[in-house]
Amino acid sequence: MARLSEETGELAREVNHYYGEKPKKPTEQEKTVEEELGDIIFVLTCFANSLDIDLSEAFDMAMTKIETRDKNRWTRKDLSS
Repeated sequence: MARLSEETGELAREVNHYYGEKPKKPTEQEKTVEEELGDIIFVLTCFANSLDIDLSEAFDMAMTKIETRDKNRWTRKDLSS
């Protein structure tokens, strides 16, 4: 969990650099949001593996929940624009 928290913080920092009000300092290493998301996926995969959790099943359960209970919570983007 500590590693996941660390990686989530790094993702937040990158998002803030690219989309927020805090630009990178010239001395800061160049990373990307994509790289940080990859790190989080890796840590989540390791965590799930250590608990014998099938991530495909966990994802399917989450999607079912979103498509039923939360179906009106999100605004669908029109991709034809």
